[in-house]
Amino acid sequence: MAEDGALSKSRFAGAYRMMLAVILLLLIVLFVLPFVPGIWEFRKRQDAAPLFVSMDYHKYPRYFASSFRKKLIDSLNDPHAAEGHRELQLSKREQVQIIDQADFPPGTSVEHILYVSRDLASGDSVALRKEVYVRGSARIGPRNRLQALAADGDISIGRGTRFLRWLDAEGSVHADEACRLGIDAACGGAFAIGRFCSFMRLFGLPVQAGELPAGDDEARDRAGAVEVQVPSDSIERNPASIPPLSLKSASIISAESLTVGDYSVIRGHIKAHRDLVLGTHVTVTGNLFAEGSIEIGADSMIFGTIFSQQRVVIRASAQIGTKDRIKSVIGKKGVVLEQGARVYGLVMTEGKGLIA
Repeated sequence: MAEDGALSKSRFAGAYRMMLAVILLLLIVLFVLPFVPGIWEFRKRQDAAPLFVSMDYHKYPRYFASSFRKKLIDSLNDPHAAEGHRELQLSKREQVQIIDQADFPPGTSVEHILYVSRDLASGDSVALRKEVYVRGSARIGPRNRLQALAADGDISIGRGTRFLRWLDAEGSVHADEACRLGIDAACGGAFAIGRFCSFMRLFGLPVQAGELPAGDDEARDRAGAVEVQVPSDSIERNPASIPPLSLKSASIISAESLTVGDYSVIRGHIKAHRDLVLGTHVTVTGNLFAEGSIEIGADSMIFGTIFSQQRVVIRASAQIGTKDRIKSVIGKKGVVLEQGARVYGLVMTEGKGLIA
């Protein structure tokens, strides 16, 4: 009888251990199962279809200035108010000085909001520590420090000037070298930016690294405007590289990094799961998307929007978009524009933007 009891206990313990093992195995399966599709996609790096991000959407790039203009004018209740100081309710009670025309000598410091009825000029090392609205044009001297500036005309910015928040012009903007352009810098016309300037978000028609050559806009657009067709529905998958002088009428998806050879024409989109490098004089009629970095070769022409999870580098004299095709360049960790690079539309990064 004792032996039967011991055998029964042994069988019960074995069954109990087996049941625990089955339960543990079931828990492991239930835990791992939701991750299987992601693991499969990570290993295969191949989409079932060319699912491209909607590239034509972006926030209104001139929101800050438009909001500031409206609040200030509504609070004044008279765009032609007499000169003097007023206390106005904006986001809070603020001191506002109304000036007909401003010309600040070197070393001036202003601690309140400015409303300038005509033009503004400043000398060396001027500090405008609150928002400024200029109904005409603004000529900012070198090594100035500004909180924010909105102008209904053009803005010129001297070397080494720093914006803490934003700047906006209804006309054009010209920034000399080594300026810091704040969180948001935008204009309704051309935006020419000197070497070593830094930025986070730019908008212009176009944004140009370096001087904007006079009178070449139409000629350059015609030179770059190959016949832009609607990107083909056909897809080419996982090429190791695309040779120089190639002509592709298809969208391209690469599971790894991809290099496109010089003087190639791609009538479609390109998506790379790692880095994407375009050679010189490459034309792409669609969008570019990469999980890694994107490099656009010198004198290339891209008619779509560019998005990288890492950095975007646009080499000398490459062009993104045209006057009739306003596009975006987004590099989450950084954007570099070399001299002569031109973007019609928005340039944005969460990291550091630089004019090289």
